[in-house]
Amino acid sequence: MERLISYNVFNNFTFMLDRAASLADQFLAWTLSGSLLESLVVVHVIVLCTFIVRRVVTRIFEDKLGHMASKTGTEVDDLLIKSLKDPVNYIILVIGFYLAMHSLPLPENIVGVEVSTILTYIFTLLFALVALFTVFRLIDVLAHYIEKAATTTETVLDKQLGQMIIKGLKLFAVVLALLTILDNLGRDITSLLAGLGIAGLALALAAQETVSNLFGSFTIFSDRCFGIGDWVRIGDVEGTVEDVGFRSTRIRRFDQALVIVPNSKFIKSDVINYSAMRKRRIKFTLGVSYKTTPEQMREVIEGIKRIIEEDPRFDHSFYMVNFTDFGAYSLDIFIYCFTKTIVWDEYLAVREDFNLMIMRLVEELGVEIAYPTQTVHLIESTERSSVGEENA
Repeated sequence: MERLISYNVFNNFTFMLDRAASLADQFLAWTLSGSLLESLVVVHVIVLCTFIVRRVVTRIFEDKLGHMASKTGTEVDDLLIKSLKDPVNYIILVIGFYLAMHSLPLPENIVGVEVSTILTYIFTLLFALVALFTVFRLIDVLAHYIEKAATTTETVLDKQLGQMIIKGLKLFAVVLALLTILDNLGRDITSLLAGLGIAGLALALAAQETVSNLFGSFTIFSDRCFGIGDWVRIGDVEGTVEDVGFRSTRIRRFDQALVIVPNSKFIKSDVINYSAMRKRRIKFTLGVSYKTTPEQMREVIEGIKRIIEEDPRFDHSFYMVNFTDFGAYSLDIFIYCFTKTIVWDEYLAVREDFNLMIMRLVEELGVEIAYPTQTVHLIESTERSSVGEENA
């Protein structure tokens, strides 16, 4: 058994030596052939012409086209010329490389593979990379205009939506480039696409929650129901939006706890955006004592209305101050108005000043603010005894 193994190893080693010797003989015959010198001259001429053409094209882009674009009223042509200058130069270099390699008297095959096939594969790969680079440059021009348009809108989500679109376009370009390369390399992309479709279906079934979160993020971006920094409430979660991602949204509660909310929840639940309020409501009932006279009640109501009307921090388009009910222990005045600010601390400051001014008003008018009271009527002892004798 050991002799058999050593014999096979020896045969393989001998085959490798013979193959190396054959390749060496082919290389020696190629270098000593009379056409090598002529081929090298042709290659040098092609390389020289390639760099000359590249230099001329660069001058055309920088001087001619750039000068023409600077005279127009838009910047789109400037961006296109600047973006396409490098890709065009790379295309010229790839074509020059292809022509130079085909001008050499290369052997017909190397290690059983045709040299022309190898060169075709290399050229296809290089050309696909240059094409992908060109598409990326054009997408960057589109990204410039998307970001510029996003800065003119009020919501921060427009910028994130633009970034998502740009990333999606670049990912699509990469996938298309890979499929093109595989197709030119002789691979059957039809079966590959069919396999990807089946795999994608299985993946979608296995990741329904992830897909639902993704659609939830699309809903947030398209509906613009809230933005970064907004005060929102979703279900039992209330706080400030810190970040919106593809899978989840980060909300900072007022107790500073960070809550990660899956985006699918925004499809199934109601979203309250408190930051979208144009004004903020003040609503409460003021109870005054039953000792208050009708004249005093009228003065209290008119005084509260005057406080609202004279304070510029209140919205004067609509408010209500009315004597509404005879309560269990108070005469109730219903107060309903709005502040112009919706910021929490500013709103509380306005409400505090409003309450203090009402306290001064009722104090000046001699009106008491009611509080829960209970009156107990006691029967005198003589009355109790007489009642007892009658019952007897």
